[in-house]
Amino acid sequence: MCYWPKTKMAKLAGDFSLMSNIKLNVSNSMSYRQYTDTGVKVTEDYVEVSDGVALKVIDFLPEGDEPEKPAVVFVAGWISLISGWQGVLKQLTPRYRTIYIETREKVSARLPEDSVEFSVARMSLDIHEVLKQRVSLKWPFYFVGSSLGSTIILDYLSQNLRQPCQAILIGPNAEFPFPVWSLPLIRLLPPSVYTAIKPGLKWYLRNIRLDKHRESEQVKKYEGTLDAAEPKRLKANAWALRNYKLWDKLPEVKAPVLIIGASSDILHGLDVMKRMVALMQCARLEIMESNRETHSEKAGELIVNQIAAQERTR
Repeated sequence: MCYWPKTKMAKLAGDFSLMSNIKLNVSNSMSYRQYTDTGVKVTEDYVEVSDGVALKVIDFLPEGDEPEKPAVVFVAGWISLISGWQGVLKQLTPRYRTIYIETREKVSARLPEDSVEFSVARMSLDIHEVLKQRVSLKWPFYFVGSSLGSTIILDYLSQNLRQPCQAILIGPNAEFPFPVWSLPLIRLLPPSVYTAIKPGLKWYLRNIRLDKHRESEQVKKYEGTLDAAEPKRLKANAWALRNYKLWDKLPEVKAPVLIIGASSDILHGLDVMKRMVALMQCARLEIMESNRETHSEKAGELIVNQIAAQERTR
């Protein structure tokens, strides 16, 4: 039976999640201060997965040792930057241990010399392997994801793998409908021409795929991610995503799922998310006003309150 606890929008305090048996290499933690409170320890290091790729993991550890509290495993969207999640992380990280995973298409990933796979299946396996290394079987955890990260999480949830208490997912994609004209470009053009075609990609996003009037910050954010992307990985990942479809896997998702959408976000359409919710066994949809709001402290507060409500039933 699917049970959804009622949530309150009041700010919650004092929720911490620790896994004190894990030691991380501290690196450049001061650069993450804008995403958390002063009492939170921040560490950054790499987790090597089975095909030799090393993924950057940023670990936010609140003060106090309360091991009964859950951890949050955060998987952001396609080539997205952590700077886009400042508001959400400011709410999450002082309350719950938050493990922020940067997926393999991002410039931070360290790739072996041999060619590597960029499919959703491979990235889902990455999440499984990071969980095995970083989240003890004794600790409950929640998934939080966005866009491609949400899709990866749903793919993971459809498999017979370790399950979270709940997944809270912003703007998941069930498929990636690249325009027909773009496929020959992705397939044939070398990564070296990315700089030349990038203005055209920005124009397409700004004028065709996004609402540049109501979602100007979303446009600015996506243009920044295109500037920061590594062309070779972007090309390989786009080609791997072109035929992916999640629809047939959604009925296999048994964990509770909260999907968060935005009424003005054209890129992540509400009709698609409503269909996704209908196909899952225990899912519901929360609608916010804009993409900006889904990346804000208000969204972070919604996530914190949802976790706290779920914890009261566990």
